[in-house]
Amino acid sequence: MDQRIQNKLTNSILRKWRKQKSFIRFLDGDTRNCRVDNLAYVSLEDAMHHIEAWRVDWDMNLSRAEVALVFDDVWRAGLRF
Repeated sequence: MDQRIQNKLTNSILRKWRKQKSFIRFLDGDTRNCRVDNLAYVSLEDAMHHIEAWRVDWDMNLSRAEVALVFDDVWRAGLRF
């Protein structure tokens, strides 16, 4: 990916995450199950460390291109929490 595009996407992702402030994990993995006993607040750091195993609403306001970038291991390794 072109570095200019990646920088633009990164800035957009971080801006959206700062606005979102908190992240919710769906304990049973079903994002349609919004029962209180199925929800837990998690840090963005924990959500990123468990990106493959947990369903968390970190992708709520992101575009497809932004979501694809977040799933890039190298990009995530560059995040500082």
